[in-house]
Amino acid sequence: MALVNILDQMESANAAIQKELQDKLAAGKSLTDAELDSYQLTEDDQKVFKAFGDVLDGKNVPGFDFKDFLASPSAKVLIPRVIIGTMRQAADPIYLASKFYKKIRLKNGQAVMFPSIGVMRAHDVAEGQEIPEETVDWQLHKNSLIHVGKSGVRIQYSDELQSDLEFDLISVLLAEAGRAMARLKEQKAFDEWLRHGWTVFDNSLRARIPEAGTTGLDFEGNLNDTMSIDDLLDIIIAVYNNEYTPTDLIMHPLVWAVFARNGLTGSLTAPFDRETKREMPNAQFKLGPESIQGRLPFAFNVNLSPFAPIDRAGKKFDMFCVDANNVGVQIVKDELKTEEFRDPSRDLNNVKVIERYGFGTYNEGRAICSAKNISMAKSYATPERVITLNK
Repeated sequence: MALVNILDQMESANAAIQKELQDKLAAGKSLTDAELDSYQLTEDDQKVFKAFGDVLDGKNVPGFDFKDFLASPSAKVLIPRVIIGTMRQAADPIYLASKFYKKIRLKNGQAVMFPSIGVMRAHDVAEGQEIPEETVDWQLHKNSLIHVGKSGVRIQYSDELQSDLEFDLISVLLAEAGRAMARLKEQKAFDEWLRHGWTVFDNSLRARIPEAGTTGLDFEGNLNDTMSIDDLLDIIIAVYNNEYTPTDLIMHPLVWAVFARNGLTGSLTAPFDRETKREMPNAQFKLGPESIQGRLPFAFNVNLSPFAPIDRAGKKFDMFCVDANNVGVQIVKDELKTEEFRDPSRDLNNVKVIERYGFGTYNEGRAICSAKNISMAKSYATPERVITLNK
């Protein structure tokens, strides 16, 4: 009986909130971001919402007048939702690195100190014995301050464009704005990995620190900044050594050519495929991430992102091995939102897209191990035995 009363109270409170929001819209008052999120569409709103979306897609909806719709109270709620939905749908295929970050809402301030958190231990307890108290270790001094930055883009269209019902073009503009916001977020995520990740190899340091270079060999047996199977093992072992479990390999789509060349020469397959020899390599290779995954003797997810670091001119790339569950956090101040305003002097309508967030990496980047400045040249398998005979 108490549960029924609680449900009735919840429904009554929600109905009162929705009535208040609808009254504010009818009075021409603006709603805050929190009120827009909590507003529930009525049946009439849902019909208009669908019609508005169809018009933006270039479809003809009989009886739907865009100017009358803009003047209606529901437009203040429906337009942002349609715009945000269009941009998120366009941006979703781009997100990769940023998806590894766990989102945390920031209610107050512009920055947050996110601590390093230690592990908690459980104990075997005898009958009647007091259960030991445990807590986690908080280490604030080892983590940097996570700052929330503001990102945005503005699109503009004229009254003539609107009156001519060129809504398919407006939809394209909105989709491109969503892709632009997603591209910027991906680039920031990869920059975070490069700055705060755990560097295992960096061939740019070979001259000063020889052990920092990879061990790939050219045809004559000289080091050529390429990756060998031993280097790949070292990257994976580094994640394990940092007390994390590697789950994903991330690299640029063009890097598949490296695995194609090295697979054909046996430098990545010879130690694990007895039938593959240096003079008789495995010649079967398909284009795509599944081909890379098929060349690796490990159960990894291979992810290809066009925003992963690559030097096309120098023919070098960076690759990452990560524990997807312990990469870091994305501190979110404001989710993707829009603001509309009009310039009556030039009959121009503007839509601003704004997002406020910041990235933070767990535990000094120990779950993100990287190999930098890897050459895309051919690599050859190391001979099993080399005997030098004096004349």
